Amino acid sequence: MTFENYDKLVGALDDELAIEPVWSEPEEIKSDLPLAPPFEADALLPPILKDFVLDEADRMPCPPDSIASALLVVLGAVVGAKCGIKPKRRDDWIVTPNLFGGVVGYPSSKKTPAMNVAMRFLDRLESKEAELLGEREKVYEAESAAYDAQQAAIKSSMKQAASGAKTDGLKMSAAVADMQALMPPEKPHPRRFKSNDATVEKLADILSHNEFGILVLRDELIGLLSSWEREGREGDKAFYLEGWNGTGSFDVDRIGRGSQHVKNLCLSVFGGIQPDLLERYLTQITNSLDNDGRIQRFQVLVFPEAVEWEWRDRYPVQGAREAVRDVIDRLAAFDPVQDGARPQDDFAKIPFFHFDDEAQALFIEWSTELNRELIAKEQNPLMQQHFGKFEKLFCAIALILHLAEGNVGPVQFESAVRAAAWCEYLAGHARRIYGLVEVGKVSAAKMVSRRIASGKLHDHFSARELYKKGWAGITSHADAENALRILEDAGWVVSYDAITDGRPTIRYQINPLARSAK
Repeated sequence: MTFENYDKLVGALDDELAIEPVWSEPEEIKSDLPLAPPFEADALLPPILKDFVLDEADRMPCPPDSIASALLVVLGAVVGAKCGIKPKRRDDWIVTPNLFGGVVGYPSSKKTPAMNVAMRFLDRLESKEAELLGEREKVYEAESAAYDAQQAAIKSSMKQAASGAKTDGLKMSAAVADMQALMPPEKPHPRRFKSNDATVEKLADILSHNEFGILVLRDELIGLLSSWEREGREGDKAFYLEGWNGTGSFDVDRIGRGSQHVKNLCLSVFGGIQPDLLERYLTQITNSLDNDGRIQRFQVLVFPEAVEWEWRDRYPVQGAREAVRDVIDRLAAFDPVQDGARPQDDFAKIPFFHFDDEAQALFIEWSTELNRELIAKEQNPLMQQHFGKFEKLFCAIALILHLAEGNVGPVQFESAVRAAAWCEYLAGHARRIYGLVEVGKVSAAKMVSRRIASGKLHDHFSARELYKKGWAGITSHADAENALRILEDAGWVVSYDAITDGRPTIRYQINPLARSAK
């Protein structure tokens, strides 16, 4: 555009604006996240778990939130679909204690070491299972040899019965009955507790022999979330979403692999993720309206404040690790019916617990407030959908803590109180995490404000022209509009209606004082 034509355009725009805006100093563009809620160990954890979490977090050091969230998911995964809880006395609704969760943090926040503190208990269980498998395989080989010998003997009897001039009907019938009654030995499979990186097909294969479920651990959760969007892997997301429910079956059919039936699909998931990657993922979901509740299933997702590092080198608190180890060993082998669960029946495929009277009253009161107050009045759609899955969270945590303390019979009031405290605590983290979407918009606006101050954006521009710049954080026309909305609210630009190439458009005039703003 020549200088002469630019003057004509500005003159025309001045006519359209009619009144020149009264400019004032533009406001600073701020992008503050809500603070993480404090981790109140006494309210959230029974002593047997609290001592371990605080000791490990202090020695590392790292936020106790990171260890506690991982430990909670580990405990739920060890129980898995071995039992559940019926939150209502008469209804068939049943909840399994498997959970999805993770830790949001920057690379230096010790996400992985904190997760490993809890995951090492699962590694120990799998090592023990590998040792036991060797013994079971020896028994299987002996039983297979006996089966083959019995089968050969019956076949020989059949041949003798059919070899004469006239078949010996009685002898043949007896041999047929013996063959039908002969049961082949079942090949032993180890109880699996954890998988770090497996395809859905492999997970289905593992779960076909592990009806109590498995935990999927991912050092970077974004890799798992992104894999659900790949072309040709659309079924993976459905597999995980169904696995969160914990009580359904699932069939995987592939031409090359045949069919696999998972009698009970129960998955737990845990991992780490960086804030900027999560912000991009959440923004993508929000902008594309592709929100099917997958991210809201990560109910135990925490984003703690960083802990100031200092050198610490001391022995662990005596007995703290051993106590948690014993809890997990017990849960891996316990019989829920012997601990007071009602046995499975025609309408409940797994044993189940109930709340006691006090805990039941608390859950009814809590659930009423959740649905009539929190969900009904929530303005943020992501938070509203997140709250919609809180009932499972409450019930799962109450059952986990009840079993971790070694209690028998109905889930008690104290465990329900701690579950309510966890829900309040995790709601604060959810607000902080979903706040990344707004922070992303503000960060983009802040970047544009710096470009304006340095003179890299001409006056009277459109959102489309801003998008065409290709600047970081402005990857779509919607990103440009969001950033400009924030800039206008802060007094950096003012919008007005204009005509471009015969079409109405919105253009933006830059605050002259913004050119020298810091």
